[in-house]
Amino acid sequence: MVFIDDLANEGLKDSKGEKGQLTSFEGFTLSSAFHPIISIPHRRAVGYEALIRAKDEKGKPCSPLSLFSLPRSSVEVLALDRTCRQLHINNFSGQETVDEWLFINLDAQGIESERPAMGFMLDLLARYELPPQRIVIEILEHEIDDREYLKGLIKHFREMGCLIAIDDFGAGHSNFERIWDLEPDIVKLDKSLVSRAANSSKVKRILSGMVSLIHETGCLVVIEGVETKGEALIAIDVDADMVQGFYFALPDAMINSNLELDTTLTELVQLQRLQARKQTQQLDYYFNRFHELFEKAMCVLVENKSLDQAADIIFREERAIRCFLLDEVGYQKGSTIHAKPYERQFDKRVLPLLSGKNASWSHKYYHFRAINQPDKLQVTRPYLSVAGLQMCITVSKAFELEGNVFVFCCDLYWQDN
Repeated sequence: MVFIDDLANEGLKDSKGEKGQLTSFEGFTLSSAFHPIISIPHRRAVGYEALIRAKDEKGKPCSPLSLFSLPRSSVEVLALDRTCRQLHINNFSGQETVDEWLFINLDAQGIESERPAMGFMLDLLARYELPPQRIVIEILEHEIDDREYLKGLIKHFREMGCLIAIDDFGAGHSNFERIWDLEPDIVKLDKSLVSRAANSSKVKRILSGMVSLIHETGCLVVIEGVETKGEALIAIDVDADMVQGFYFALPDAMINSNLELDTTLTELVQLQRLQARKQTQQLDYYFNRFHELFEKAMCVLVENKSLDQAADIIFREERAIRCFLLDEVGYQKGSTIHAKPYERQFDKRVLPLLSGKNASWSHKYYHFRAINQPDKLQVTRPYLSVAGLQMCITVSKAFELEGNVFVFCCDLYWQDN
């Protein structure tokens, strides 16, 4: 057993392995492995997450879960946590690095239970001559129930000069209130998010929104668990700052420059641009055809003053769900006209939302952009329509009739695929 006082005052009684320092805990031999964290725009590793590797008395590799299930008390939990941290800093300090970060996981439960005096990490970094600004403390914030203590812990590490990362965000009960409250520097998104996004356009949109919102809070984003080319492309597409995963590199005891990263990421970015350009071209082709139909419907609307006749033309497009008319200040004139196929599939649970008569849509992009650019067809991004609870795109355009300005609108069903 390695005790806390031994770590704080005497240091580890290490042995030297072929790939760095080794130490022991409860009969297990421990070593470090470092997993690159790669900046997409820099096309190189800007940091390394320290991972513990354990072998039993017979030299057989054991899972980290087996190792971390050994402590029988919070004192031993903290002792193991400090053992791992000292081992990682020792091994990292001897590597050929320049200014890359070392990401270190903190076992928050042991620290919260024992409430040790602050200063262990500061002494550790001084001993191994590693500047605090090169350390990123990874915290699983849901492990600490005492939020004020957690905030004090984060303040301590930040005052040391370390960066703070929230790990596995998006798993379990994670929510944005914790990010706003704790104000980390980096948020690491759980690997389940990119895995699910690879199989669902809906999840991909959610992931993109999460990245955007995290950026709004002033945090950098790392997407973890990138294991395939498709997941790597998604990470680039949703504007993540950094990626980590087996697709790019495996954890290793020795840190070596990966000369292939530049080529790999350059090719991925080019492929992502190509895919985005192809999708844009397909959408442009579709909307150019629909634009002609929309203009015909508007001519009928202006000439015959009949929204029903205009809707009949619009509904030649199978994706068209509904048509409606707004006045200059955004109030809906008359009832919404729905396509017959859509009417037959009405979800009766949302009947209160289906009638838009006298509703005000002045806050919607499709209204105020049409008013501000009366000669231009407006097309929104996909969004969830409150008028029927399905994803749609709204096409709109302003026109003048008998001295009054109106906006003609049409919703098109947006499919995930």
